[in-house]
Amino acid sequence: MHGMRVMWCFVLGCTLLISYSKAALQAVYLPSTCSSALSSTFTTSMRVQSSTALTYSNNVNCAITVTAPSGHQVLAVPRRFELEEQRTGACVDYVNFYAGASTGSPKINPQPYCDRSGPHNVSSSSTSMTLEFVTDGSARYRGFDIIFAAFTNAPCATDYFSCSNGLCIDKSLRCDSFNQCGDESDETACTAEELGIVDDNSALIYGLAFGLGSLVVIGVIIGVLVYRHYKWKRFLNEPIPKEHYTSTLRNYPVTKKYYKKSYQSYAYTNVASGPPSRMSNDFETDEDLDIGSRPTTPSSSASKKNHLQVPGAKSGKINMNVNAGASNC
Repeated sequence: MHGMRVMWCFVLGCTLLISYSKAALQAVYLPSTCSSALSSTFTTSMRVQSSTALTYSNNVNCAITVTAPSGHQVLAVPRRFELEEQRTGACVDYVNFYAGASTGSPKINPQPYCDRSGPHNVSSSSTSMTLEFVTDGSARYRGFDIIFAAFTNAPCATDYFSCSNGLCIDKSLRCDSFNQCGDESDETACTAEELGIVDDNSALIYGLAFGLGSLVVIGVIIGVLVYRHYKWKRFLNEPIPKEHYTSTLRNYPVTKKYYKKSYQSYAYTNVASGPPSRMSNDFETDEDLDIGSRPTTPSSSASKKNHLQVPGAKSGKINMNVNAGASNC
């Protein structure tokens, strides 16, 4: 049952992976220490996060400049903003935005952003925007995740999406699960085609076919293993048939381990005379068995009964004088 659940989860995961084809945004993570200012260019949108870890580092002083294509401006929209609380009315961990390619450019926000009072939307009047991030050594929080988008003002071109707030963003950003308009109008009333979901259920069919095929293969493998185990157990519990002594088509393992049991259910009336063969030295075979008895070890040929070949014994007639000289009972 557990294996079936794992298999169906695998099938569902494959189906979702096939059906969702939206590309992730370009992401930049700020390092714990910055020896110089960072910079990054983008075409339509990107994101900047405060750290690769769950919380940002102490004593950080970093600045990163993001640049949009020519003829565009930059819009910053926070997805997550959680910094240390103010102390005595002042920010100790904070973020500033600058309308240009360095921290020497005009500051966009009059007061630093800190604690959970992050910015709503921040826009630059130029093609570049610089973000400054400063922390002290007292506490660490989850930090920020900020989306940057290139935009123009209305009227929008044919290959741009018109946001409800009058901004124009690239049409490829429509319904990508990120709020690049700043008012979430680019993520409303999305169609299945815009979300990257296949309408003809072909992805679901492919996923189910792959899962069922995997189940068939696993079932065949299990069946082969069970059959081989059954065949081996049957070999261990039955003596070797006489007709298989010299057969080269049957490969029995040469061992004395498995054929030392006594078998009470077999009764044989004839025992072949003469020394045991090489095969019977390794196994207890039909020739080693007598009526209701079986030797305890395969090589104990002395335990076999010695049958006297009576001269003149023909057609059931036996010469009783063969015991001459013996004491009369």
